[in-house]
Amino acid sequence: MRRYAAHDWRSDATNLLIISPTGGGKTYLACALAIGACESEHSVLYYRMDDLARKLVIARGDAIAHQKLLNELSNVDLLIIDDFLTVGIDSDAGNDLFAILANREHRLPTMIASQTGPAHWVAELPDRVAADSIVNRLANNARIIKLGQIDMRQQRNDQARAQKGYWE
Repeated sequence: MRRYAAHDWRSDATNLLIISPTGGGKTYLACALAIGACESEHSVLYYRMDDLARKLVIARGDAIAHQKLLNELSNVDLLIIDDFLTVGIDSDAGNDLFAILANREHRLPTMIASQTGPAHWVAELPDRVAADSIVNRLANNARIIKLGQIDMRQQRNDQARAQKGYWE
């Protein structure tokens, strides 16, 4: 993890996929790596997929704002998308996602945190051709961290309940 925290994101366009069930620590790890990247003077943008999709759809109402957002997402040193395809996205957001990832490919890394892996992503994206291209761009040039099956939220709640003085 120290190696990832000190990583030179600008010089290595390898994506990072963090895969784990709910409560496995994906967001925690992604945020810790984002902080490390910021401390190393990299620019970082973090979005939950549903928020990013909503922002892209809203920006489409203003062509200049939309292009500015696409450029910003395409050129940030490290783009982090959390809860990737936990909920579906519409075809416009899928098209924008394709454009962003195509612009970043072999230039800048993207970090994805998801409960599911690439096989599920292809099935969830609205356009089959775009889905193949998006998943190909993300997964074929990626390191993958699988965090396992422990639900950290449940474990933390169980520990809190076991503490003396816990009230229900």
